[in-house]
Amino acid sequence: MVKAIYSVFNFRLIIILIETIIVLKLYKMFSIKIDIDLTILSIAIVFPLVFSITSAYQRRQDSIAHYTGFRNKIINLTNLIYSVDKIKKEEYDALFKELLELQDGLNNILLNPLKEGESNTKYRDKRKKIFGQINSLKQKFNEREKDSIIRVKNELFYDIEMLNGIRLHGTPVSLRIYCLIFIFISPFLFSSHEIFISENFSSDIFSIIISLTISFILMALYNVQEYIENPFDQKGLDDLKISSLQVEENECLDFK
Repeated sequence: MVKAIYSVFNFRLIIILIETIIVLKLYKMFSIKIDIDLTILSIAIVFPLVFSITSAYQRRQDSIAHYTGFRNKIINLTNLIYSVDKIKKEEYDALFKELLELQDGLNNILLNPLKEGESNTKYRDKRKKIFGQINSLKQKFNEREKDSIIRVKNELFYDIEMLNGIRLHGTPVSLRIYCLIFIFISPFLFSSHEIFISENFSSDIFSIIISLTISFILMALYNVQEYIENPFDQKGLDDLKISSLQVEENECLDFK
């Protein structure tokens, strides 16, 4: 809980709060009054900010769906191979081992983003190897088993590509930069409005509290979006729990 609360605090929040106080004092000092409809905050900042948060949250949900799908399809694929009467223990064990290595490769990519110049060739080569293993056993499958195995194998690699796509493509960078820029501009928009209100109440404290509250909320929301932006980096409380979801070696079936 404490970590979740502190996740919204960073240097940007400190800067926007200091900026808000400075702008408010300058507007007071020079009696600057700009009549601005605060609805502009909703249109220019709040709406795109909420859209960005929703997009980041959807990436998290999609990553959970595809990783659990990937996990289940490893189990389904090995179960289908296991149920084929002509399959030997060595063949089953070899395929299960390759699938675990494929999972390790995927986890490594998700947890440690590729550096510039690196590619996904390793896990895609593993894909070819697994297909080759399954293809070498096709004479032992009947038509129904063959169709089921190929379908699950294709779905397995579809989930891998989707996870890689989610990792590579975050919420629109231009939208996030736009939100950040307008959040830093926002004190110039609402500070004059708060001065006008505070004059009716004859209270500087009132205008300071309201202005700081607005700045805090806007920047905190931006920080929340950034906090959940990457569901794989294991830095946030709401990240994908890869260690809990991955297939373990002890899930290998024993031949009787």
